[in-house]
Amino acid sequence: MELYIIYGISDCPACLQAQATLMAEDKEYVFVNADFSKLYRTAIKEEFDWNTLPIIVKVTAEQEEFIGGYDDLCYILKKESKVPL
Repeated sequence: MELYIIYGISDCPACLQAQATLMAEDKEYVFVNADFSKLYRTAIKEEFDWNTLPIIVKVTAEQEEFIGGYDDLCYILKKESKVPL
């Protein structure tokens, strides 16, 4: 099992790019829409010590790995696939 969790908001360009990139790479993901809760967005940012959206986490059967934001996701995917994104 491998999937990604994207914490974001619906009108965030980087959040949309993260979704499109994962779809293009045929990766499963869940989008946690935090549009209507500033409190939840603040809590997620504090939990991961990350100031911007999206916040991306990779989940496998063994662990949850904090990835970072969209640029970090691209770096990880590029490193894993060795194919330019």
